[in-house]
Amino acid sequence: MLARNSPLFIDRIPSFARLISLSILIAGVGMAGCSSRESRNLDIPEGAATDTLKVFAKQAQVEILFDLQSVAGIETRPVKGNYKADAALRIMLEDTPLGVDFEEETGAYAVFRKESG
Repeated sequence: MLARNSPLFIDRIPSFARLISLSILIAGVGMAGCSSRESRNLDIPEGAATDTLKVFAKQAQVEILFDLQSVAGIETRPVKGNYKADAALRIMLEDTPLGVDFEEETGAYAVFRKESG
């Protein structure tokens, strides 16, 4: 049996569960009551997705879920101006191997690495 602090422990957790656990730690900005459909004035620099997605969540006042391993090493595009969250995310993730889904029931966005091929 693996100890919880074993480096291999995280590899034994199903990827969706890992996505949820890691994202709660990184982007758990609990924005209850904020609508992802509202336009917000955003100023998100280009940079490492691990950083820019957190900046996006804070500025857009939305919850966003992502797995650190899936977005590591990926650079996102900058977004500056008045945008709805989904439009801003599309711009940020353009020309990257990342995609985004929106969960109507929870109002959260999930960023994932697209399947190649």
